[in-house]
Amino acid sequence: MKDYITIIGGGLAGCEAAYQIAKQKIKVKLYEMKPHKYSPAHSNENLAEVVCSNSFKSNLLTNACGLLKEELRRLDSLLIQIADETKVPAGQALAVDRELFAQRVTEEISKNPYIEIVNEEVTDVKEMVKRGIVIIATGPLTSNALANEIQKLTGQDKLYFYDAAAPILEKDSIDFQIGFYGDRYRQEKKKDETEEQWKQRLAKQEREEQSYINLPMNQEEYESFWKELVQAEVVTLHDFEKREIFEGCMPIEIMAKRGIDTLRFGPMKPVGFDDPRTRKKTLCCSSAKTR
Repeated sequence: MKDYITIIGGGLAGCEAAYQIAKQKIKVKLYEMKPHKYSPAHSNENLAEVVCSNSFKSNLLTNACGLLKEELRRLDSLLIQIADETKVPAGQALAVDRELFAQRVTEEISKNPYIEIVNEEVTDVKEMVKRGIVIIATGPLTSNALANEIQKLTGQDKLYFYDAAAPILEKDSIDFQIGFYGDRYRQEKKKDETEEQWKQRLAKQEREEQSYINLPMNQEEYESFWKELVQAEVVTLHDFEKREIFEGCMPIEIMAKRGIDTLRFGPMKPVGFDDPRTRKKTLCCSSAKTR
């Protein structure tokens, strides 16, 4: 047996595993195929590249995601530490500057004396296992050769998932006579606030925080939006994509097709918002994170 542990994959999980093992003064060989080979979604040569959303979700301790992150902080998680260091305004969520985040993770992993980064594509896991402990920390952007190896080892033939792409809106396309800045639950009028106190707090939040732009809808507007969404033309999938729906990250048009009220009980739920125009709860509210 070798005196080091092998980790395959230099993403979030692989880098965190390497750091935690190195803290125990155990040597690590961290395999990452970049920059010699890239998946269709990767674009830079750093470790821990964030290729989907730059949000690590809620920071609230009353939320499971927030509680998990606080536990990771107390356990000296390298990635959460760097995420806090490179965070950008995102209301109650922890979102990062993706370029700076990956750069800082790469710096810390590269300078660790117990970690050796090997920039090679892994194609033979069985041979590595013969030499010692191996952690497979590759994600959904695994190379074909490694994916085939994992399929053979696990006997599974469906190692893929369907991800949703987040649309980008031009700010000048938003009518701010209707839209407003505000973070869910923090924007809502509190029971002990006067109308004037609430408006002053909203004005301060618009000037200083500006993490999310919210678009309230009445029933007619929402039903019109839903109709256009379910009838809209959809994007053609790439050759490497498969039409499998992942319930945890579902495209909004797929969700909408499950029923006219599905979005109102999901990502467009009105909970936590008051419409500044009417001082009432909204029927539905779409939130867009500012960049």
